[in-house]
Amino acid sequence: MKVVVDTNVLLAAAISEGPPFDIVNMVFGGRIMLIFSRETFGELADILMTRTPFDRIAREVRAAFLGHLAERGTWARPLPQAVMCRDPQDQVFLDLAVAARVDYLVTGDDDLLVIGEADITRIRTPRQFLDEAQIP
Repeated sequence: MKVVVDTNVLLAAAISEGPPFDIVNMVFGGRIMLIFSRETFGELADILMTRTPFDRIAREVRAAFLGHLAERGTWARPLPQAVMCRDPQDQVFLDLAVAARVDYLVTGDDDLLVIGEADITRIRTPRQFLDEAQIP
């Protein structure tokens, strides 16, 4: 199963347990395929490595987290789509998900969640994804 995971979900997984953490563990365990683009991974790396809230996590631990995600991730290029997000900054996630033909776009962002589905991609919260996807 292929998924695009929004930056907010991956950041939540880095600092606490819960559905985002469970999703990242599925990625690390090879149970789901995480799709990144240069833009989406770059945003994650920038926030995780430079923003104050993440200073409490050792720099080496943050770098290792990014490294593991990069190793496990599959890279694709977002392509402009007909479906538009009401927040232009979130458009890259939608464009990537549809272009890569992923099964799910996992996000906590209402601007994406309101869309619901785009092509074959279902847009869900982390909890909804875990409940719906039924990954062993």
